[in-house]
Amino acid sequence: MKISYCLICFLLISFSVFPQNSPQRKIKHTWYSTDGRNELRLLLADDFALYQSQIWEMDSIQPGKYLLKNLDHEKQISISKAGENFFLEEGAVKISVQPEKSTNLKTRQVGQTDVSDSFFKKDQVLLQGLIVPKDSMPTTVSVIYNHAFGEGQRQFSSSVDDQGRFKLIFPLDYPQEVMVRAGSAIFTFFSKPGAQQAMVVYEKSFVNGIEAWTTLKELDFMGDLAVENEERRLLDPEFMKVRDYFVTDSLQKALEPMDFLKYRIGLMEKHQAFFNSYFDSIPVSPLTKEISLRGARIYAANDLRRYIWLHGGINEGRLNPVDVPDSYLQEVEKLMTGDLADLMAPDYAGLIREFTMPIQPSEMKSLIGKMDEMTYDFFKKQELNSAQSEAVDAWYDQIKKGVPRDSLILSEEYKSLSKTYLNQLSDFFLEVQWPHLLAKIQDLELIPRSSVIATYLDMNYQSVGKEIPLSIQNQLEEINLEPRILAIIREEIEDFERGKNERFVEWVSIAANGENILSQLKDKNPGKVIYVDVWATWCGPCISEFKHAATLKKDAPEGVVFAYICAQSERGAFENLVKKFGLEGEHFFLSQTEFEQFDKEFKITGFPTYLILTKEGKLIREGIHRPSSGDQLIRQLQEFVSR
Repeated sequence: MKISYCLICFLLISFSVFPQNSPQRKIKHTWYSTDGRNELRLLLADDFALYQSQIWEMDSIQPGKYLLKNLDHEKQISISKAGENFFLEEGAVKISVQPEKSTNLKTRQVGQTDVSDSFFKKDQVLLQGLIVPKDSMPTTVSVIYNHAFGEGQRQFSSSVDDQGRFKLIFPLDYPQEVMVRAGSAIFTFFSKPGAQQAMVVYEKSFVNGIEAWTTLKELDFMGDLAVENEERRLLDPEFMKVRDYFVTDSLQKALEPMDFLKYRIGLMEKHQAFFNSYFDSIPVSPLTKEISLRGARIYAANDLRRYIWLHGGINEGRLNPVDVPDSYLQEVEKLMTGDLADLMAPDYAGLIREFTMPIQPSEMKSLIGKMDEMTYDFFKKQELNSAQSEAVDAWYDQIKKGVPRDSLILSEEYKSLSKTYLNQLSDFFLEVQWPHLLAKIQDLELIPRSSVIATYLDMNYQSVGKEIPLSIQNQLEEINLEPRILAIIREEIEDFERGKNERFVEWVSIAANGENILSQLKDKNPGKVIYVDVWATWCGPCISEFKHAATLKKDAPEGVVFAYICAQSERGAFENLVKKFGLEGEHFFLSQTEFEQFDKEFKITGFPTYLILTKEGKLIREGIHRPSSGDQLIRQLQEFVSR
């Protein structure tokens, strides 16, 4: 009878204190803040929890009390109820929570995140979370985002386990919008360098087609910027209802330039009026307001630049760009301010790329004309036989007469010459484009001007493996670029120069594979203390620590081996940095699959991570000093060696 009474009490407590979520979610309970911000505070599943932006293994001590474990860390938390109120407790900390999100948001508290010190801050984002699948579990989750100083998108992916859990670590240089893709769920969230964030994605709330734009997605956010991301979750589908995307798309093709300019500026003002009205109706954080209003302006500027190549439509599979008046371009430039915070606008990187490319027919005609002159002069300086010289003259005569390029009659001699000198000829367009670009950006503010230059150099040189000419390098100081953007360009130039040296550092050992890393190290270095540095090529703090490597190794006690584990990086960048800092030691370059296996065992929460493998083969991961700590690390290593 006593056992039955206890069981009844347990069931009553479970159903009264802990509301049951729908069984298909495989989530037992979710708890949110009670101030209207709807920040996820705790998620409980069968044997794990999402708490403080981390995934924890979980044991239920007794109803309402839980032990959370994450490697060497343990936390005991509890959920209690007093009257109609619920409380989440950890030690002396007790906060009010509720099992559902608030629906009355008129008096909600708003986010107060300040991102002003997060620009040009090379750091990483630790994103963890849970996918609740619609049908079968997605196998991967990816984050995708643009960069204001380069051409391509950046993408990082990770596997999703059979319970829907995932973890991603990716670099970020400034606060911006990031896209997430997991199965049929595609959405964006806002992040910043150094953020620790978590989310729960309910895939069934995502629909296909145009309806997806205005459908409210079911997402939970935890950790940094959780409140702002919850605000944007509610705001975005409302904005999509007034975005007028399809109307704008049709008018881009129908209206003349100045008419489209008038329409698009008017639409921008409509968007800004919508945001201001929304902000008057419901409390919203300063950051959400700023991103929205800046985004409306940059979105308009991007649409106006896109008009140039969209207005003419497609003919025979090719776009037909059009010319626009100078006054049109001047109005677009007015929308490109010198505020650093414009980088946060979702369309900023796209706008910079649009501005970088010479799209207008008049631009292309001028540039190609100059390129043809350079080509003719180049050929005339070569030692050509009479047939080749006549072929060049015949080609250039047609050019001077204005024969369309697709109607040129090219002899076999000319085709052969063009093939022989292809590398030299292909550089001529870049040579004439550079001064054109400098003239084009002279009236831009400092930040967009610097962004255009960085993007141009990445687009035409670094990303395609070409060396930036010295003539351009020597002009960079004269252009008056934002110093931090100029430093990024200079660093990439140095990296390229170093990368040309094919000889690898001769005393560096690179493991053949990343399997059973610690076993490999122990077997190869018996009786040694092994200092392990887990790093990534894009990790600013990792690279800063490398500056202390030489001093560390000079002062370290005998019997210490240094090992480096590089993950989530490109092989070329890995080799480049090892050369740059002369990282003597044993190296492991992990594939994504190898890193995920390594991470399952060691729960890496960010880069850099420092570990020590003792002489006895025991792994120590807590309290390990960084190379920059100097004598502190030396004393720590001496202590392990002397044991």
